[in-house]
Amino acid sequence: MTLHLNASDSVSQKILSFLESLIKQGESVEIIDDSIYKFEKAGILKGLEQVENGNIYSSDELVAELNK
Repeated sequence: MTLHLNASDSVSQKILSFLESLIKQGESVEIIDDSIYKFEKAGILKGLEQVENGNIYSSDELVAELNK
């Protein structure tokens, strides 16, 4: 499940404390703050735009470019 939360600072702190307690108990929880969310969303939107414009490259082409 993915949850995007908009809450006051005090509520956010309580939720983060609870999530951290779950992590300490061995539960799997990934916390992504708003900055990372916006960064990842921008990357996804850019990738979709590239696909729409036909700017698609094979894995071999990407590896060759990264190895330059």
